[in-house]
Amino acid sequence: MVELAICGWDIGGAHLKVVCTDVGGRIIDARQIACPLWRGVDHLRQSMRSSLEGSQLQDATHAVTMTGELCDNFESRADGVREILEVVGELLGSATRIYAGHDGWYTLGEGHSWRAECVGSANWRAMAEAVAMSYDNAMLIDVGSTTTDIIPIVGGELRAIGTDDASRLSHDELVYSGVVRTSLMAMCKQAPYAGSWQRVAAEHFANMADIYRVLGELPEHADAHDTADGAPKSMIASARRVCRMLGRDLGDDLDAVHHVSQYFAYCQFDLLQRALLAVRGRHAGSCEIIVAAGVGAFMVHKLAQFNGLRCVDMSSMFDVDAELTQSVMTCAPAAAVAKLARGSG
Repeated sequence: MVELAICGWDIGGAHLKVVCTDVGGRIIDARQIACPLWRGVDHLRQSMRSSLEGSQLQDATHAVTMTGELCDNFESRADGVREILEVVGELLGSATRIYAGHDGWYTLGEGHSWRAECVGSANWRAMAEAVAMSYDNAMLIDVGSTTTDIIPIVGGELRAIGTDDASRLSHDELVYSGVVRTSLMAMCKQAPYAGSWQRVAAEHFANMADIYRVLGELPEHADAHDTADGAPKSMIASARRVCRMLGRDLGDDLDAVHHVSQYFAYCQFDLLQRALLAVRGRHAGSCEIIVAAGVGAFMVHKLAQFNGLRCVDMSSMFDVDAELTQSVMTCAPAAAVAKLARGSG
């Protein structure tokens, strides 16, 4: 039986990510679990319980980071942090370590000293600090299911301007666009279909997971939630949903659906490329490598190639077997917070 040392948890608004390491720091498990936290903290409680049942996780040291406090069922971000940590304490215990960005670490027993603004939405910083342990001059790009983080590391230090979601959004270091949950209506107002421009419905008939399924680029098990119409996650069902965004039924012209899907993917690439140019422009000449993370790492590799930069996967920074590397990429913040907790003693 493998002795667990640290389990890293990343509590998001749509997913719960867990990465477990042994006493030597080797990653032995990494998984993403659907967790619609926006429907209430009971969903977080259920997802965490399912992770703990029948496992060795209870015997590990736990380290937690989050973004889920942004869910609109919370009155404020501070309330979200408090309610999430109440569930964490209930299931993981008061010795659980909470990552608090530049404030370092809290334990749940230090609740009186929490600064919610440091605990909330700090997972991007955990990833960047982990990358800075391996690279002095790099750009971390994490393309997830819902958002993208673009974080510069210069001289071995984080050089992000933004410190919270609002300021990060204002400086292109956070882009609310991901390869799974982002609706197509957020990508463009018109798209080319069968030789003419077609208006796009302002309705959640399809998302970017459908686009990348049609294009054959979406990693297996990347999409943990129901589709927009509740239908299967097949290429044909995805093509049908894409057509519905254009007021059409799926006919025999799958080439047209493939071409319009390429356009939606291009629009997302262009959005992320513009943000990358803005961030790189503030650190001219200092970006020597791009570190890719997230379920949309395939998009990061495209960005690196377009910009003529070398790209490495964040999974290469961890001691992990090949069969778990994709899961580690998907769960990069959880892997990072486990690594940082191990290094902090």
